Amino acid sequence: MKNLHGDCGLEKEVDLSSDYMNILARSRIPLLNFFKDNDLYFFGTTLTVGDSIEFNELLQRGALTKNHLVERYIQRLKYEDVVFYIDDAATMHSAFESRERILKDAVEAHFNGKYTLSVPVLFAQVEGILREYGGMKLADKFRPNVSTQIWNSRLLFNMSDDAQYFNAFISKLFEGQQSQSSFNRNPILHGMSVNYDSQEWSAVLILIILEVRNFVWFERNTKSLIPGAI
Repeated sequence: MKNLHGDCGLEKEVDLSSDYMNILARSRIPLLNFFKDNDLYFFGTTLTVGDSIEFNELLQRGALTKNHLVERYIQRLKYEDVVFYIDDAATMHSAFESRERILKDAVEAHFNGKYTLSVPVLFAQVEGILREYGGMKLADKFRPNVSTQIWNSRLLFNMSDDAQYFNAFISKLFEGQQSQSSFNRNPILHGMSVNYDSQEWSAVLILIILEVRNFVWFERNTKSLIPGAI
């Protein structure tokens, strides 16, 4: 299971025994699809192996709900960890370095329950980070741009799946013509939605930023093991 690779990681209960990892590997795609069907993404950087096994058991019994996922995300997200990884991300990529102060202010607002402030700021910075990370200009039509091509040659097969599901999740958050009540960039940043002060939405936007940081870490710290591959 991937993690955020730091000294105060979000995953403090991980059991990386081979039995647990085999169970997790078999359960990933059904969980990824369940998250997608519920307009969420499987932020494996935050969930422990135990969480994934618990969710898979609930899914097999038909008892897993979106509330299980959201409550666990909120439970796992800790202020000190988020700040640590923002600092770490700033050392790896200018997209984070240039936004470090803004991100920390938004994170502070989130943990103080001021979601009217954190949600629009985080939405704007998610777009800015992904644009800079993907080399997109302001005039370019926004699109999710985490590579799906580099991971298999590095034997990081789960990362390939994650990138595809992550890009699909981001696409949905930024697609046009959405209702004012939807979790979507346009009604919120155009000021048409005035009821966006959601702890869930704010937490998910923080997790998106940490997920981009995770892709950056793996991209920079691994290389192809297949001659001639990307």
